[in-house]
This record gives sequence, structure tokens and C-alpha cells, in this order.
Amino acid sequence: MMGNDTSQLNGLEIEEKAIDVTDFWSHYQATIKDSCRYFSLKCDGSVSVFKGQAALGPLWAVSSPLEKFSNNLLKYRHPCIIRYITAWQQKSTYHLATEFVQPLSYVLSSQTPLQICIGLNNILRALVFLHEQAGMSHNNVSISAIYVTGDGQWKLGGLQYLCLFSELIPGYLKQARIHRYDKAVDPNEDSYEITTKVDQYAFAALVEDVFKGRNDEEVPHLKEFKKYCRDCLQHNEPDRRPDLAEVLQHSFFNHEFISIYKFLNFLPLKSDEEKSEFFSNILDSLKCYDEETVAKQLGGLLLSRLTMLDPTARKDVIPYILKPKNERLQNTEQLGFFSLSVYKEHVKSRIMQLFAVRDNQIRMLLLTHFATFVHVFSHEELSLHILPELLLGIKDIDDNLVAATLICLSELVPILGADTVIGGKRSKLFTDGRPNSKTNLTTGKPQDDLLFLSKKSLRDYHCSEDVYENSSINTSEYEKTIVLNERPSPVGGESVDEEVVLMKCNKNNLADSEDDWSDWDNTNRQLTIASNNTETHLDKEESANSKESSISTTTYILDTASRTTILQKAALEAKKNIVDISELDIKNQKPENKRTREEIDFFADMMPVIEKPTVVNIAHRDISQDFSSKLNFIPDQELDENEGWGENWNE
Repeated sequence: MMGNDTSQLNGLEIEEKAIDVTDFWSHYQATIKDSCRYFSLKCDGSVSVFKGQAALGPLWAVSSPLEKFSNNLLKYRHPCIIRYITAWQQKSTYHLATEFVQPLSYVLSSQTPLQICIGLNNILRALVFLHEQAGMSHNNVSISAIYVTGDGQWKLGGLQYLCLFSELIPGYLKQARIHRYDKAVDPNEDSYEITTKVDQYAFAALVEDVFKGRNDEEVPHLKEFKKYCRDCLQHNEPDRRPDLAEVLQHSFFNHEFISIYKFLNFLPLKSDEEKSEFFSNILDSLKCYDEETVAKQLGGLLLSRLTMLDPTARKDVIPYILKPKNERLQNTEQLGFFSLSVYKEHVKSRIMQLFAVRDNQIRMLLLTHFATFVHVFSHEELSLHILPELLLGIKDIDDNLVAATLICLSELVPILGADTVIGGKRSKLFTDGRPNSKTNLTTGKPQDDLLFLSKKSLRDYHCSEDVYENSSINTSEYEKTIVLNERPSPVGGESVDEEVVLMKCNKNNLADSEDDWSDWDNTNRQLTIASNNTETHLDKEESANSKESSISTTTYILDTASRTTILQKAALEAKKNIVDISELDIKNQKPENKRTREEIDFFADMMPVIEKPTVVNIAHRDISQDFSSKLNFIPDQELDENEGWGENWNE
């Protein structure tokens, strides 16, 4: 007995309804939250949980069938045997958690003949491992003992009858026969002296069951293999039945498609020359087969770690596997291998798993081809799975990895928006200063923007899922209230004492026509200054007409705080009348006659408000003194140096 109540996986949620019920256990689907993603192809932590209780019978005196099944899974590990995760006892119920699998009987009708051929190859390899490496007999080979993983791989289960060949006696088989598959049991089993060939007979029955109703011409050498199973594996004399290792040498398990599958499975055992030749021609060979079968059976192997690290595969295979086929591409561009629908169904989940791999070479390969497959993912998948992995990559010490990651983040901005990609609050800090004459009349967008958007074709691809809203921030609301420290305005800005100016972005200014731009010769422009209940209007036209005559200036004596407030309002008022700084360029001004330029004082509205100084009697000075320079001022030596400053500076 393994484990106890505390052995249960953290965050495990088991579905209430069982997907399969047998004599010994019930099979449930479950999910482990915040767990390793490799439990499930879908990266959602899906696992399978088997629940069983004690059973009656001489074989289960020591342990229950599920407990024996669990112990054998833990002891005998093989790629073609169900992967064990953990087991625990909860009250009187025993629990076994494995990788995500479902019974073969549920999916057999949807399996293609090539998939069945590969599946039988996997089961045969598992049986050979048990026979030759472990010295064990399975004794329960049938459809009910076979499970299928999320990526379509057949896995051997049903190890509750597993025993050593030395223990495989007629009495043991008789005790187990009540729950074994009748068709897989030799009728003359009790009379045989040799009992070590029961798995051969059962495997032949399995071949007949899985190919029932199938055309023998759909798989090379299928007809010959069926005859071989009846004549050899189910021979009346057990000693003449071949070992299962010999069955693997049959032509049925060595045609082109399954040879490719075997090569990818045993890639570490191949030489560099063999791998280079294999990957140079593999895509041409796979084009002859159904692409869905190729994606389901070979997709995981083509994107395995060993394949992605091979130099030839990185150049001749991986770019076409990662890139989905799109009919909109130009003829000059190379098409991908899988169609978009097949890619989404079988390849996309693999890529999501690869983004969780902490390997520099694999991550760089994904980043290099990121723009070719990013449109395949939904907004939710990009936000919850891909984006967090990319944000992790920008913290790496490898500069090349960080640079490639930042490029990929820029690809996500047109899809998810900058709020999701970079986070935080944003506001409009830049305006478009180009003349409106460059605006496209059809779309209303500047032509340069259209050129940029044409390069970003991610929006052109169809996404079957709805847009995933990752942020609940109302952009328009915080744009209204954002506080920004700005450079002082040219008009009265020198008097602003480090105060905060609240900015509102007027988007309508960008849509105004060129005729609405304010010019230097605007004679109707007024500067309104309000202080308490007093308003002063300085009309530039009146100021220009009276310039040659006497200029009368009214001076207001205001305190420092009031003057600062008035100048701030004047600065903001002047800023509103400026659409863009380029309008101040003299090259953008409208032509006007010379006479008008001489009559108008352009700086009349910038005349400073000067406080009238205190009148001080100064001794008579010689008028013949040279006043040619404004700086040529020599104070009277007889005057007190403190007189006229309004305060005693010596205190």
C-alpha cells in the first residue's frame, strides 16, 4: 500500500462522472491546478485518476487489482506503458493518478489504419520489454488493456495480471480467466505444458479486433500480417509460436511511414550522417500521407528536443513545421507543411509546451519563427501562456535572447494591445505633426501608418476564439485624470513655480483641416486675463493701429500669487490655439504683402506687465552724458546704497 490521505496531489480536482467503469475500478478525468504542464498535452494539468476498492478472489488476497496495477506501473517504466504519477489510499478507496489517457475503445473508430499500425507497434514494443527485459508475462492483452494519450499514442495498461514466467502455471491462468478477455484465451490453454506463449495468442486476437471492418489495402502488407497472426501467433502448438521480438521484423512494421516513426523514436542511437540524410528528405516523404495522421502521430516527434537541436532539422524541417500553411501568402514565400486547421488541432499545443522549456536553443528557435505562428493562438492563450513566458525571457542574462524576446513582444502589441503587453497606465504624449494633406482619403489614416500596418499582417489572420480581455482598466478614464509635469509654456511660462499642469489630449485637433491653422497674421486673436472680477482685453489690431501714435499702458499692481495664476491661464489659452509646433516655422506661413508686415506688431500680446516702481528723487545729472548704451549707468556716489530698495538689506 502506497501513500495515505496526505499523498493526494495539491490542487487536484476530480470530475464527478466516471468515463469508464470496469470490474475493478472507475476511470475519472482530473486536473491539477498550478502543476507541471507536461502531465497533459493541452498544458492544463489534465491527468487520469483510477479509483478502486478491494476485490474478492485468490489473486487479490494481498493487494487489490488497482493496487497491483499501480505497483507494476511504478516498477516497470517504458515509453509505451502508461506513465505513473502517484497513488494514495483514502479511507477504503485506492487512488492511482497517471498521465492523461482514455480507453482505446472510445477512440478506435476515429483511428486511421496508419494510426492503428503505429499503435500496434507500440503495444508490441511494450510486450517485448516485459518479456525480454523484465521476464514477465502480461496475460491480459486486449482492447480493454490499451489506452490512448492526448497526442494519439497507444499505451499498454491492465497490468493487474502481470507475473513472472516462472509463476505462470495453469493454476494461475485458471484463477485469472474469469476476468480475462474470452477471445484472447486459447481454448486449449489448460492442456498445454508450455504456458509462456499466452501473450502471442492474445496479440493475434487484438490485431483482428482493431482491424475489423477495415480495408486490407489501406496499410501495406496488412493482409499478409493478418494471415501471419492466424497461422503463427495462434498456432495449435505453443512451442511453434514465434517470440514477439520476431514479430517486429515483419514487413507490416517496416513500411516507409512506420520506419520514419521508428527513426524519430530512436534518434539518439543514430549517427550524424544518418540524421543528416534523414532530415533532408523527410518532408518530401511525408507529403504522400494524410497530414492529420502525420500531425497526430509524428507532430510530437518532429518537435521533440532532440529533433530541434539537430542542425539539419533546424534548417530543413523545423521552419516548415512551425509555419502553418496559408493560401494568402505570395508565390515567392514558402508555404508551411500543415494546414491551419490541422495546425491548431495538433501542433499548437506542442508549441505551448515548448515555451515552458528552459532551454536556450529551443527558445531562440521559437523566437526566430514567432511571427509565422503567433496568429494561430487565441487572445486568451497568448495572454495566459505565451506572454508570461516571453516576459520571463527578457530577464535572462543572454543579450541575444533578450533582443529576440523584445522583437516578439512587439509582435504581440497589435494583437493584445500595449496595455496588456507592457502593463501600467499610458497616455498620449506624442502628436502627429504631419500636414493633413498626406492623409489617405479612403481610410482617413496617414499614408505612413498604412505602410506600417501593411507589414503587420497579424490582424489579417482569422482567429476562431473570442478576444480575451486581460485588463479591466478604462483607458479613457485614466487619460482624463493623468497628471504630467510639462515644460513651461513660452507665454508666461517663466513665472510658473514648478506647479503641475493638468493636460487633456484634444484628439479633434489632429482632424482639423489646414485652413483652420492659426497664423501669425491673425488680427482677431485676443488675450483674456481674468483676476477676480476684472477682465482686460488687448486687441492686437487696435494695438497695431496706435503704435505710431502714443502708446498708453495700464499697469496693474498685483501680488505675486495672483500674477502667477493669471500667467498660467494665459499660457494654457495660448497653447489651445496652437495645433502643432510646426506652424511656428516661418516656412509654413502664408505669403503677405510687405506693407502689412510693417504695420502689425507681432509681439504686442507679449508685452510684459511691469509693476510701477516707487518714485525716488535722484539728483540732477548732466544730460550730455552718453546714453548710447543701456548698461552705461553709474549711480550717484552721494546716494545711500540702501535707499530705493524698499527694505533694509543690512538687517
